[in-house]
Amino acid sequence: MLWAQADGLADKVRDNWVYAAIAAGVLVALLVLYRIATGRKKRHPDLEKGLREDLASYPPPPAATGPKRLNVNGVPVRVRLVVVAPTGKLQTAIMPDDVPELLDDVVRGLGACVKADKPRIRVWPPQLSVAGFAPTFHRLVESPDRDAQASRWVKLAGPARTGERSILLGLALLADEPCKLGNVQVETTEWKELLEIAK
Repeated sequence: MLWAQADGLADKVRDNWVYAAIAAGVLVALLVLYRIATGRKKRHPDLEKGLREDLASYPPPPAATGPKRLNVNGVPVRVRLVVVAPTGKLQTAIMPDDVPELLDDVVRGLGACVKADKPRIRVWPPQLSVAGFAPTFHRLVESPDRDAQASRWVKLAGPARTGERSILLGLALLADEPCKLGNVQVETTEWKELLEIAK
């Protein structure tokens, strides 16, 4: 009797195996969709987190200025942030202590202004895109009044030549009075035209 019932059940499964396979497939698909819908999404790490700067949080420059004064297009400014980065992965590393000397190679006297103004000095990792450095600098270094017509903050960024070596240089400068210079993308040969060391 038991054997006959097992035989009858086996016949039913044999006749309806297609439906059983479809039901199993639908069940697996529903489990996969449920897992996708409720699974936690991985947050991508912010690779630029350590590079971001908020100029609103910067302290004012020292009251005393050095014997020489830095001007940008005739506007007196103080250096508040210096960002340097090697061009490409094959360049030797840049140390923060070497930055004033490197800046003197870009514009004579700029290193002395940096020493007098005591800005933050940041060394970014090697940059593979020379053309992409300036837009990246302007995006990551946030000015407190970036939407204003006139601002005290002036940001300069671009490639620079220091003797035999090329570097990428970004400067955040605080003007004495609001001006309309804003964000300036600088070419290698323009640093000496834009920056003037006045006595």
